Amino acid sequence: MVLSLGVGVWLGNQVFKRKPSLEEITATVLNPPKTVMDFRLTSHRDEPFTLDSLKGKWSFLFFGYTHCPDICPTTLHTLAQMDRILADDRDAHANVQVVFVSVDPRRDTVQQLGKYVPYFNRAFVGVTGSEDEINRVTKQLGVLHIRVEQKQGQDYLVDHSASIMLFSPNGALRALFGAPHEAQRLAADFKKIRKLE
Repeated sequence: MVLSLGVGVWLGNQVFKRKPSLEEITATVLNPPKTVMDFRLTSHRDEPFTLDSLKGKWSFLFFGYTHCPDICPTTLHTLAQMDRILADDRDAHANVQVVFVSVDPRRDTVQQLGKYVPYFNRAFVGVTGSEDEINRVTKQLGVLHIRVEQKQGQDYLVDHSASIMLFSPNGALRALFGAPHEAQRLAADFKKIRKLE
């Protein structure tokens, strides 16, 4: 009886310690992770946001803009749901940040992001910068974005990539989550990816 119990506990521990296989993860896991050159942007709290801002944390990055009519608010809402799911697991939620990087620096000032991003979650970070610095980041990561002019008198739209990017605590791009996004799947994949480290 004691031996059976001991074997059961040991087997249970092995299951929880086991690293998941890549086939169990629906995200695209980069192996090896992609390193990124430094950049200099500004957060909605008017603080510098550089490559060092990604280090020491698991960072979910989503590129979009505050005037986006559909994809951006929907994705930020999904990320907020994911954050609430992860918050139920202290280990999984430790050192996690969500970053919304604007691809529309003409309109997305620090003040504009400060009104927009905390609406979804007060812990989320909105980031903007000059067009050159935004392009420096997006080109490295393969994030497509293009301004689409509308009829006279209408605001322009920005077509952009809809993937969510996950950076590991060493500041390297570790995984890509393709659209459509679902909070439970994001949380489950993230927990498995953490175990790969």
